[in-house]
Amino acid sequence: MTSLAGSEIVSTVLRSQKALRASLIPRNWAVRNARMTATPPKYQLWHPTRGISFSPVAQSPVLTPEDAKTSNGAVAAANQTRSATPHSNSLEDSLLYPNLEGLSLSTPEKNTPESANDARNTTKTVGEDADIVSVDGQINVPENKDPEGPPISALPFKMVDNLFYAAKKAPAGSTNSFWSYTQYRATLEDGTEQKVKVHYCRSTHTMERVCQDYFKGEKVLGFDLEWAADSTRSQGFRRNVSLIQLASPSRIGLFHVALFANKDDILGPTFRAIMEDSNVTKVGVAIKGDATRLRNFLGVDSKGLLELSHLYKLITHSTTGRYSEINKKLVPLASQVEQYLRLPLYKGQDVRSSDWTKPLRMDQVSYSSSDAYAGLQLYATLEHHRKQLDPCPPTPYHAELNLPIRIADGVLLAINDDPVVDATEETELEATATAKPRRTSSKPPPGPKDSRVEIAEDRVARYKTAHPNAQATFVQLRAYYMWHEQGLDPQTIATLLRNPPLKLTTVINYILSAIQTEKLPADTEKLRVEILSTVVESTLQSRWPYITALVSESRS
Repeated sequence: MTSLAGSEIVSTVLRSQKALRASLIPRNWAVRNARMTATPPKYQLWHPTRGISFSPVAQSPVLTPEDAKTSNGAVAAANQTRSATPHSNSLEDSLLYPNLEGLSLSTPEKNTPESANDARNTTKTVGEDADIVSVDGQINVPENKDPEGPPISALPFKMVDNLFYAAKKAPAGSTNSFWSYTQYRATLEDGTEQKVKVHYCRSTHTMERVCQDYFKGEKVLGFDLEWAADSTRSQGFRRNVSLIQLASPSRIGLFHVALFANKDDILGPTFRAIMEDSNVTKVGVAIKGDATRLRNFLGVDSKGLLELSHLYKLITHSTTGRYSEINKKLVPLASQVEQYLRLPLYKGQDVRSSDWTKPLRMDQVSYSSSDAYAGLQLYATLEHHRKQLDPCPPTPYHAELNLPIRIADGVLLAINDDPVVDATEETELEATATAKPRRTSSKPPPGPKDSRVEIAEDRVARYKTAHPNAQATFVQLRAYYMWHEQGLDPQTIATLLRNPPLKLTTVINYILSAIQTEKLPADTEKLRVEILSTVVESTLQSRWPYITALVSESRS
């Protein structure tokens, strides 16, 4: 055998090792790997059992109706592949995105009697346009009994200990530090753990199926709405009732009515029946304002509404014996959640003020789902604390009845919706509110508020929640939103807010103060015609400099 030089030996060995490595790597893997490394993270890949599989992307994805229609053929092909092997009737196939463990897209399925019977125990596929999404969280661990640990809940779905403590340890303000529906689990009879499912519906048909299968028959539901921040009354339901949220202990329904096709009964009979049934309690914060929007824009006469602020104040102040502080003023949902569910609730203005008329991003799905589910869990926790009180007060009446809060059986607080007051009167009332219990008035309780006032008050509550450092007062912001969003003139606002009407100058000052203090947007033409025509030029420049600049800029 001829001897090889040292350099030739090394070269031969390296070639042999390279050939050996190549023979051990599957060809299909090598091709996929080469393509994936040569393309950005948005590269989409077909998987024989999962359908279309997406790699993690830097930005939250948007699933549009066009995307769903385009993917139907691919999903159907995947279904044929799956039908050859045994599988459960669930949505475990996932499209993986950051911050969410699993996001499953449902596929068309016929509505058989067998599938309807199993609807409450499985995540079913509903509808012909593949527009329901189910979102899952993480794993469960045994419940921690530490009084400083996870919040008490009478519901089968409870906060998971390790997720709670992880949120507590996360840096304040970080994504992982906030309360979320994904932190809740239930243990089934067979020992398996169940996660809260989210159904995102973009058609009347799928909304009806989801309400039939998952929400019909529930006795208590979380309820909330989202709408375009800059909407006005003349713009119709798509901007004024963009997204409806319902939550049961195991399911959350996101009904994106802004994307629904036009039809006579756009909401479907089952949702309407749920909302109009006084035996089904719907819980939320500023819930009368949300119900008023449903009535004004979609003709739903909601009943069985429970304002969580009433229950919160009853529990909180009965515990300390400060009964004089029990009233019907609204308390932000975030404040209630942080106190009783023991984690802060995310209220980012960037999400709240986003365009709810477009297909939802993942951050919007998480935000709106957590809001509705937080109301339901909060109700269960507050009810647990109410039952521990001695004497035990009854649950507050449904909000639409406009009845006083009861501190014990047969004992009423003479507190109805706070009357509208001028700024000076408001300050005086706030200063004396806790000095002594309010006396029963001999006057009959005021009638229901005009829906336009309720909508404005709900809007103020949401603004105050998103802007905790806001300097404008409640009455100033309320007048502004009635003028800016509802298109009402100052004289109409004065009549709606009080009988006898407020002074016109008072209403104008409210609106100008809100715009000046909070730097709020305004229709400059409407501003000039309805308001500035009554204000002296020198007063405008000295007292309202921001408004002066706003008008001057529009003229240039």
